[in-house]
Amino acid sequence: MTQIILSFLPPLVALIGACIVLALGWRTPLWTVSVALPLYGVLYLIVLAFTPNRWLRAKATAPATITQAQPTTAVVLGFGYERVGDAVRPGVSNQFLIDWVVAHYPQIHTFYVQEGTLAAFSPDLRRRKAVHRIHAHDPTIYIDTFDATFCAIQKLEEAMIESVLLVAHDLQLQRAAWDFTRIRRHRGTRCVLLIPALPPTPWSACSVHLQTRYAPLYKVGELLYLRPRDLLHPMPADCKRPI
Repeated sequence: MTQIILSFLPPLVALIGACIVLALGWRTPLWTVSVALPLYGVLYLIVLAFTPNRWLRAKATAPATITQAQPTTAVVLGFGYERVGDAVRPGVSNQFLIDWVVAHYPQIHTFYVQEGTLAAFSPDLRRRKAVHRIHAHDPTIYIDTFDATFCAIQKLEEAMIESVLLVAHDLQLQRAAWDFTRIRRHRGTRCVLLIPALPPTPWSACSVHLQTRYAPLYKVGELLYLRPRDLLHPMPADCKRPI
């Protein structure tokens, strides 16, 4: 229920506001309404763009619970990878996430990652850790958060992993956790989901995806489109781009 409310509240508020503008302009000239409605829309987008980040962040699992679960596996979703010619670069967001997990959870020895976060591993770190791709990478096929989470859960089931640390950009992590919980319930997966207390994640100004370059732009998309989309996302029959 909380997910439904938080996913649809911003679009619902926008719809109510638009209806109020139309109602107030019912007996006024059409040109007044045609000006007032776009201005309201712009103001609403500005308000969303500057929504406090703490309102979007996921609630972290209690440290004692994480300690008790002793996770040795992490799923790290990519965010804002860069491309230089044909080479994939992690960008500051992905590099930050991998560095943070390695520094704060040294017991994590198995990683399931996307292409951007894979690029963040140094050769030495890849030799010391077991790093697996969640899905195949194809720049012509968009893999959204829900699809990536589904593929990751399949991998966790195959490896019979009992607990996993889920890591993503701090403003994406709440939606990823909702996706994980929904898919896990649908499939009857027993793997316990653990959410770390992530600090603010930096933004990659050269990301291949425009929406992951700037916080205000991303927050508008997260609140108006991405959360409702994932909530209504049909359950896949299989991983969209299996290895």
